[in-house]
Amino acid sequence: MAYGAERFLTTHTGSLPRPEDLIRTMFAKEEGVPVDRAALEARIRDAVAEIVRKQTHAGIDLVNDGEMSKPSYATYVKDRLSGFGGTSNTF
Repeated sequence: MAYGAERFLTTHTGSLPRPEDLIRTMFAKEEGVPVDRAALEARIRDAVAEIVRKQTHAGIDLVNDGEMSKPSYATYVKDRLSGFGGTSNTF
């Protein structure tokens, strides 16, 4: 665990706001629309780099990726584990 001698170090957990174009592309992929995988991965890398810059600028000591690669915590599970079914009208 990281710590500072003079102060408490800061961090956070969970998702941070994603760029609108990234959200649209991720939701299109979720709906079965063909998406350029290389372009999506590059956009995710750019979004992570930007969110890390913002966290650093805000003074966050222990930064994270803001969950940029996940369209939603609710839809992420079905892509990683088997046995989940059903549909949702909202993301």
